[in-house]
Amino acid sequence: MNTTINTLAGKLIPAVAALTHQTAVAVPAHTATTHTSTSFNHMMVTTSITAFSIVCVLLLYQFWRFYQRAQRREADIRQQLWRQANYDYLTQLPNRYLLQKSLEEAIIECQQSHQQLGLLLIDLDGFKDVNDIAGHAVGDRLLQNAALRIQSCARSGNTTAKLGGDEFVVVIPNLRDIQVLHDIGAKIVDTIRSPFYIEDNQYFVTASIGIAVFPDHSKSGEELMMFADQALYAAKRAGKNQYQFFTQTMQREIRDRISLTHDLRSAVANGELHLVYQPIYRLSDLRLIKAEALLRWQHPTRGAIPPDVFIPLAEESGVIIEIGKWIFDEVLHDLSAIDLLRLQGTQISLNISPVQFAHPQHLMAFIKRLQRSNIPCERFCFEITEGLLLEPSRVTQDTLKNVKQAGIKLSIDDFGTGYSALGYLKKYQIDYVKIDKSFIKNLEVDNYDFILCRSIIQMAHELNIKLIAEGVENARQESILKVINCDYIQGFLHGKPAMFSSLLEQVYQQTAHQRVHSLMNSETKH
Repeated sequence: MNTTINTLAGKLIPAVAALTHQTAVAVPAHTATTHTSTSFNHMMVTTSITAFSIVCVLLLYQFWRFYQRAQRREADIRQQLWRQANYDYLTQLPNRYLLQKSLEEAIIECQQSHQQLGLLLIDLDGFKDVNDIAGHAVGDRLLQNAALRIQSCARSGNTTAKLGGDEFVVVIPNLRDIQVLHDIGAKIVDTIRSPFYIEDNQYFVTASIGIAVFPDHSKSGEELMMFADQALYAAKRAGKNQYQFFTQTMQREIRDRISLTHDLRSAVANGELHLVYQPIYRLSDLRLIKAEALLRWQHPTRGAIPPDVFIPLAEESGVIIEIGKWIFDEVLHDLSAIDLLRLQGTQISLNISPVQFAHPQHLMAFIKRLQRSNIPCERFCFEITEGLLLEPSRVTQDTLKNVKQAGIKLSIDDFGTGYSALGYLKKYQIDYVKIDKSFIKNLEVDNYDFILCRSIIQMAHELNIKLIAEGVENARQESILKVINCDYIQGFLHGKPAMFSSLLEQVYQQTAHQRVHSLMNSETKH
């Protein structure tokens, strides 16, 4: 542009000079006065043209500078927009979009060189807890530090990217030995496990990693991501804080889960679900006091699906909300078909998922229906998990408060398998604690399970909480639980899950037996 201006000025100035000369020659000289006046006019014209030329040159120069600045600004904006579209703003790592392009290019390169490629999908276990408890500022710092740690584990030439949330990806092209993936996976797990020091506090997370290999598992980048995700899920199910390679078995399991989830969505409408009730007995006199409503699924082609298989699927897919509503309707239908006096005060326990507390519309509608009916809310107990109470949302806290105010009892299910913190038991006015059957199975006098159960019972009694032992299957377990003052038992020893009519029959027989016993005592006294 400078050359252009110099050239323009070189042409403009001689042209002005020529124009001035022609003007001077063209003017006639009549008198001396006229000649002087004409000379002055010529000089003014020449000066004006020269000034005008200089202004034009200056304006052109200013326009050129403005144009250059605009070009630079436009280039900066384009660069900024490109970076925003291709990089994560927090960690400055490539994002999902740029990762896809890099992965495709790396796969083409490995195809041409006949080499393998490894893809590691990394998820930070426990990050959500840190983010919820310590705040998003600390969570962001932790993600930044985690990104640096993961990058330090990868080799030069590898791509480290952030997918979003707390997920990262490492692409390792030109592999000559699969052992490299084992080494990098173990190194990432180890480095993430170390504490993060942020604002004078320590925070702990772990890494679960799923690994897929090109071309062993797939030749498609999209499928490699999907298979790595399946391996990641397997790593989490296996206990987290580890890495897992994708296998064909995982793929079959995933397809089976997807198929079951699809079928579960129509199970309610197809009438495939039903409820059974398992009695809960007072240990001191083996009187039937409570009963737990349990969900069963009879699949049309697969037969009976175990609850520990389909309940997690229902929770993950959100179908549990619809199923929960169906359970409420079914229980009320069972109760409305009888005279409540026939139940003799038996309390019905319902398992409530954390998902239902997060979306409590059906749960609150159930309570309102109870309040409008002749069924006391005190006749129901909601069984919840420990995890629900650790960091409950505002919605969950409000729902728990409404449940207690309505008079419905609360029970902690599978106590001892999770965090087993007694502090929240008092805070949320828990009425019952159910000791998990895994502690009852091997219960013997003075063994570890005995000491643990006795400690739980003693501490719970201090808080006026009643204890229910699950999975009681033999008389020895029953007698040991009596010794350590357990309040209630539930298990196959005295009552298997059965239809509602069977529960009513047990209550009726129990009532009849008590009447006979009372009559005999009365006759003995007379």
